[in-house]
Amino acid sequence: MKLTPRENALLAYRHQVPEYIPCFFTDIALIQACPAMERYTGHMVGEDYFGVEWTYEPTIHAPMPTPGKHLFESIEDWREGIKLPDLDAVDWEKQADIDVHTDFQAFVAGAGIVPFQDGISIYDTDKLRVCMIINGPFERMHACMGFENALMALLEDPEECQEYFKAMFDWKIEYIKKIAQYYDMDVINFHDDYGTADRMFMNPELWRELIKPNLKRVVDTCHELGLIYQHHSCGYVEPILGDMAEIGIDAIDTLQACNKNLPELKKKLESRLTFCGGFDNQHVLDVPGVTPEAVKKEYRRVIDSLAPGGSYVIYPIGGTFDFVPAFLEEHFQYGMNFYKQY
Repeated sequence: MKLTPRENALLAYRHQVPEYIPCFFTDIALIQACPAMERYTGHMVGEDYFGVEWTYEPTIHAPMPTPGKHLFESIEDWREGIKLPDLDAVDWEKQADIDVHTDFQAFVAGAGIVPFQDGISIYDTDKLRVCMIINGPFERMHACMGFENALMALLEDPEECQEYFKAMFDWKIEYIKKIAQYYDMDVINFHDDYGTADRMFMNPELWRELIKPNLKRVVDTCHELGLIYQHHSCGYVEPILGDMAEIGIDAIDTLQACNKNLPELKKKLESRLTFCGGFDNQHVLDVPGVTPEAVKKEYRRVIDSLAPGGSYVIYPIGGTFDFVPAFLEEHFQYGMNFYKQY
């Protein structure tokens, strides 16, 4: 190949056709800036910097907010119930040195946060540098007050929700500015889930009213700082993909298979929005005992429908990662040569 993995991936993120299809497992170096700020990182019970208690759930290899342990029950109490972490209290030079020497992809796969062997950092690779920011404002909202309370608040008190979202997005913007100052990143991967398996958590019009304008401020900040903005949302988000392109979002993951019209939307939006993912984890990749043949069939289904025309990145994030060996075998045999037809 003529290009490094980083150079090749940047073509896809710039809505072009790369030499080969970039893949999360082989072409991306992932970190999180000050991981304990946004989520407890151990394998037991602990708090993040916001004061939210998390309990590690081994079946999904990740901590979840402890059921019933809320910082507040009513959105009216968010100012007293939540403490925004003091970003200036963090020794960012020291923290950045720790984070870039941490194998965070091992954490995503359930192995915990561990340092790279031999003291290497992500800067020692030629991969695309991605900083993952988890628990976006809506996710933080239900982590603090419980899912049912958060959903009711959106309907019963949208005005107070708007005040909360403005404050939380303001904090996220300052967080991103710290990342831009102390880390050398290419992409901000901003997490905020808006969908279940068959519908959004809220009416799309409510999302457009409460979240879209604030999200645009984050996107604009990233672009002003020279960073690519990639949004992560699990579940069904088809109704707002056009809105995401409209406010300048560069890429969207993981685009799960519950979004049924992805090939058509890809053709419509690929000049503005890079599609990352598209795989069926629930019914194929994460099924216990899934066969290599089924994994390879799913790989080709997605690649053949979403990769043509470029502006696509392989993002098969799952729960078990047992599918990875067969997945990578098919990637090297099929995906690495896919764009030779162009």
